[in-house]
Amino acid sequence: MPNLLKKTLLIFLALIMILGNTGCSSNSNLEENDNEIQEANVVRATLDSDGNIIIHEDEITETTNFIDYEIDGVTIGFLAVRASDGTVRVAFNTCQSCSPSPNAYFIQKGDYFECQNCKNKFHRDQIGIEKGGCNPAPVEEMTQENGIITISKDYVQTYKDNFKNWNGPMIKDNFSVDY
Repeated sequence: MPNLLKKTLLIFLALIMILGNTGCSSNSNLEENDNEIQEANVVRATLDSDGNIIIHEDEITETTNFIDYEIDGVTIGFLAVRASDGTVRVAFNTCQSCSPSPNAYFIQKGDYFECQNCKNKFHRDQIGIEKGGCNPAPVEEMTQENGIITISKDYVQTYKDNFKNWNGPMIKDNFSVDY
């Protein structure tokens, strides 16, 4: 094999290995309490008069709120959590790489969120800001004003296909939560 071809092949393989590890770390250095499932709050989305999702920032803590929003018979899941810097992070509760797998959703374990499909973990400070890879899909179109986050129902509609077979945490009926 000519040297140029060997070098090109080696560079290509190195790039694949580097890109394959980006955003998909298993975070093996987790603290022991970061493996305990956090009791989460699963709530129906609060809507404004136009059907847009409203999230009150003062209700969001370090323990996630899973927010259900139903559109055309499909439940779309969100997660909202307060990062260590005090900001509120919002994401669709589906893994960008694993979706539309039914188990492409996250549960909170300590300060980390674990995909129930690929088992990768992400710190709550990463939620809602990392694009691409196997992490929660960030909500890229939302407004924040006077302590209220608003997410357009038209924008949410574009994610409906990712949730058609979703098994994530949702309100089963008016009284219980299904994980």
